[in-house]
Amino acid sequence: GGVGKTALAVRAAHRLAPRFPDGQLFLDLYGFTQGTAPREPGDALAALLSALGVPPQQIPAELGARAAFYRDRLADTRTLIVLDNAVDEAQVTPLLPACATCLVLVTSRKRLKALDDALPLPLDVLPPGEAVTLLRRAARLGEEPGNEALLEQAAALCGRLPLALLIAGALVRTGGEAWNLSVLIERLTVRRPGQELAGFTDGTRSVPAVFELSYQQLSGDLQRLFRLIGLLPGPELDAYAAAALLDSDPGTADGLLQRLADHSLLTGVSRGRYRPHDLIRAHARTLATALDPEPEREAALDRLLHYYAHTAQRASQPIARFPRPAPVSPAPAFAPTFADPDAAHAWLRIEHPDLDAAFTHAHTHGLVGHAIALGAGLAEILLTDGPWTRAFEVHQAAADSAENAGHPADHANALTDLGRVRYTTGDYAGADDALASALESYRVHEDALGQANSLTELGRVRYVTGDYSAADDALTRALEIFRVLDNPLGQANALAELGRVRHVSGDYPAADEALTRALEIFRVLGNRLGQANALNNLGQVRSLGGDYPGAGDALTGALEIFRVIGNRLGEATALNGLGRARMSTGDYPGAGEAFIEALEICRAIGFQLGEAYVLSEAGRLRERTQDYAGADEAHTGALEIFRTVGDRLGEANALTDLGSVRSAIGDNPGASETLVHALEIYREIGDQGNEAWALNHYAAAVAASGDRPRALDLYQQALAMNRELSKPDDEAVSLEGIAEHYSATGDTVQGATYLNQALEIYSRLGMRADIERVQARVDESTGSAAT
Repeated sequence: GGVGKTALAVRAAHRLAPRFPDGQLFLDLYGFTQGTAPREPGDALAALLSALGVPPQQIPAELGARAAFYRDRLADTRTLIVLDNAVDEAQVTPLLPACATCLVLVTSRKRLKALDDALPLPLDVLPPGEAVTLLRRAARLGEEPGNEALLEQAAALCGRLPLALLIAGALVRTGGEAWNLSVLIERLTVRRPGQELAGFTDGTRSVPAVFELSYQQLSGDLQRLFRLIGLLPGPELDAYAAAALLDSDPGTADGLLQRLADHSLLTGVSRGRYRPHDLIRAHARTLATALDPEPEREAALDRLLHYYAHTAQRASQPIARFPRPAPVSPAPAFAPTFADPDAAHAWLRIEHPDLDAAFTHAHTHGLVGHAIALGAGLAEILLTDGPWTRAFEVHQAAADSAENAGHPADHANALTDLGRVRYTTGDYAGADDALASALESYRVHEDALGQANSLTELGRVRYVTGDYSAADDALTRALEIFRVLDNPLGQANALAELGRVRHVSGDYPAADEALTRALEIFRVLGNRLGQANALNNLGQVRSLGGDYPGAGDALTGALEIFRVIGNRLGEATALNGLGRARMSTGDYPGAGEAFIEALEICRAIGFQLGEAYVLSEAGRLRERTQDYAGADEAHTGALEIFRTVGDRLGEANALTDLGSVRSAIGDNPGASETLVHALEIYREIGDQGNEAWALNHYAAAVAASGDRPRALDLYQQALAMNRELSKPDDEAVSLEGIAEHYSATGDTVQGATYLNQALEIYSRLGMRADIERVQARVDESTGSAAT
């Protein structure tokens, strides 16, 4: 360490930047950072993908898929990547792009021999001449001949290590008349090396002596802060963190930090933020252990961990999707204020590594209260920025700690956070278990907000698993509690989730009402993500209800917000809904464009479930344009994905679509078999709206097989359900089927009556393709009757 690897890589990257116009990435892998574990390859990939603008929810969970996604994003680009402080080849290999147009610069204290395609550039200490030049420049000395021998001796005592040379030069430069090269050499020769730096010392060279010498030149308050910096769990600190360590105010702490930076003992990494070099921090820790009583060290670390936990919990509240409980501990003496959610999110994002390291320290050292509070403070930033594997580890550890310590409220809160992560990663059974346990604990301890939050999350889980009745019940109860608590964010989220449930249950007016109310609240709160989600769901409901202009407006609004906030998952969902609305009004080219764009996004971000839903819609479009082979291929692909991820509703929808295609190509037995299976699933999960839709297709297959009485009965069942559910487009399909029955059996008057009813609905809805098709049949029927 201290040989200048990072400085060389960064300088080279700056010089090479013009050759790589698609971007430059820098990532510290923490391979040899004291107190911080090396980044796991998956976490490193998540950080790199985040820097490339990929939202965390779109980053694949599995390492291989994540690496493939990363390489796909970099394919055919000219991007420069600096991977600093690598621990070994296994850490680096998944982070290497697959294309020859990118360049990767890797620094490490180890020789990474297994990177076969790498060109190694071993860095030793500086040659004597360059070391002397660096020391001369750092000390601001001229070319006086008498200094040359002294510079060579001083550089040798510094081990010709760039970091040590810079510190020694700073001592000469800032020491005034009392310091010169002779004094420097004398002081460097009298050494008291710290044991943690024993590996950087030999009989003639002493980096610890350089650090110790620099330390001895500090005033008492600077020495104290320097020692306390050795206690830092994370890689960086600012004035607030330093103030917590010192039990001082941020203004005083900031001045001390700047002075330590002036002494080259800290490096400024961004505005107001500093990082100690690994070796310097090791020396500071040694000094703290030797000079500061253990109770004082523990008290300083206690203040720092409390500051991190309380401030992180407070910053999480304005960015949380659901209402979070307020911190229960007293506020620290000093903490930053957050003017808006963006400022809170920015603080959490920049402090994320420090918060994570603080949690690890607290959990490892049995500081249960701090570990629980830091887990809660990390919840929202882990949910938005990932990695979700780390979120699972943190919340499981916090839940176990709280349970073992007998803290039921903290245990329930940690279980709620754990349930949210399990839901996000698709572990619905695990999410249900965690949230149900949290709910029971909240009830026992009469925690109303906790009950409402866990009920809302349980409603989401039970929605995706097809238990709509239980989802509706949970969300209705959550909404009632949020209203009693006068909590508008909770109400908006419960209403939005209720809208989704009532949508799939076929109660479209109630779904529209819930989503419209949720949208109103989100707008008052200025919650853009909530607005976009509510608009997206409203678009789906209005599309199914035949209000295609209203659906288009809502989906376009959702799409615009998703694009502004960089939510590609939401963007794909809105595009899919837009394509469906365009298809219903006969705009097949516009629908195709939307589906293609949505499919590209889903595949780019590795969102399998979204890909399946887009394939389903694309298959329906191909069936409408009589590309039956393409339709069958799309629906079969969707069915495979739905079955893989366990999406029962998606599976039933794909089976219905396949039945329709097989009926269109004359495979009536195959059509009937798949449609019967689809109807069974819809009835099991209580999805009446889609059951009525599938009944129309089943009736068509039965009619094509020659059993017209049975087909008529099925069409009449479907007609009654579609009217009850206010599904006018599917009602028109039922009317067409009944008209076909009467026309085929010779009752042309009845046939024309039903056909005209269908035409009237299609005309009201503006469904151009269906209007043209049915109008042609009406004209044909009228012509035949006249003849």
